[in-house]
Amino acid sequence: MMSSPKTEAPRKRASFQKKEGPQKQLTREKILEAATQVFADYPYYTASIRMIGKAAKIDHPLINYYFPTKAALFEEVLKRVTEQYYVANISWFEGLRELGPEKGLSLYIDRFLDFALQHPRAFRIITLNLVSAEETEIIPGYQQIQDFFARTTHTFRQAIPLSGSKQDIEMLTTSFNTLAINYLGASTYYAGILGMEPGSRQYMQWVKDSLIYMILPRLKQLLGGTAQ
Repeated sequence: MMSSPKTEAPRKRASFQKKEGPQKQLTREKILEAATQVFADYPYYTASIRMIGKAAKIDHPLINYYFPTKAALFEEVLKRVTEQYYVANISWFEGLRELGPEKGLSLYIDRFLDFALQHPRAFRIITLNLVSAEETEIIPGYQQIQDFFARTTHTFRQAIPLSGSKQDIEMLTTSFNTLAINYLGASTYYAGILGMEPGSRQYMQWVKDSLIYMILPRLKQLLGGTAQ
């Protein structure tokens, strides 16, 4: 008879723990979603935990329970958005080899722009924080951006059989990534200069045409063809 209360108590505690886990995960995801939006609107220096708390509709001191510092939260956001980009980038090379450089590059850019329209915040976060290149020690996670560029270069070399040197290939891929990410991450600026609306079909076509104009001739050379 005395054993009944003892067996019931653990059950109640176990039930409570099951409910607590998913709730914590939901709260963590809510914080990360709000932080992604804030860091897409403000560079690391000016974004604050208070802004993120307001966006998440969570008391900002509670954020420190999940992420002890703004640096830790920024690093997690940066890790998520660059990994999402990296994984998607791998799929953009599917079926390109059979198309030749013109059609292959065109399709690759179409896939890239489709991703950009669906995930614009990744490009804004990277663009907003690239200007801190000379002060990398005070930008948490800056190494992740550098690693991201290095990984995308490696993916390109594996997916496309280029005959150029490592330096030439790095120059090509870095130029593409730098131009494309800036055109999309700072689209308000570039579209404004051109008299276009950011994210419009007209602006996206301009981005595509510009990338093809600058990248295709060098790509043909590295593929063993003749640049035009």
